[in-house]
Amino acid sequence: MAIFVSDNKQLDGVSQSGGGATIIAQGTRIKGEINTDCRLHIDGEFEGDIHSKDTVMVGKSGLVRGDVKANSLIVSGRFIGNVTSSMLEIKPQGRVEGIVVAGEFVIERKGVFMGESKIKDSKPNIASLELPKKDK
Repeated sequence: MAIFVSDNKQLDGVSQSGGGATIIAQGTRIKGEINTDCRLHIDGEFEGDIHSKDTVMVGKSGLVRGDVKANSLIVSGRFIGNVTSSMLEIKPQGRVEGIVVAGEFVIERKGVFMGESKIKDSKPNIASLELPKKDK
């Protein structure tokens, strides 16, 4: 779980600058849809769609299954689904499986990506990007 401190310091990927954050704690399981303007940090399990104008972070113990449209997505845990984002970063031990459409795509050492990716030349307007249709 993230810890908030003063002076805009950051612990576990969630900073205090620029407003609040929504945290889904470890041990919590949620199905549904999330629409948010603030940061979202997931240490538990979430299944469904996420739309965020800010950063979505999947913590080391986090698991997300679904589609994410966000300004940025940072994965330290596991993500399965489709991503449309200005920036996707896979941290060490992070794993992303699915289709990625991003302006910037970073995979750190020991991060894993399995799927397809399309890199945009400039930062995309996340509201206007469409994800490829899933084959069922």
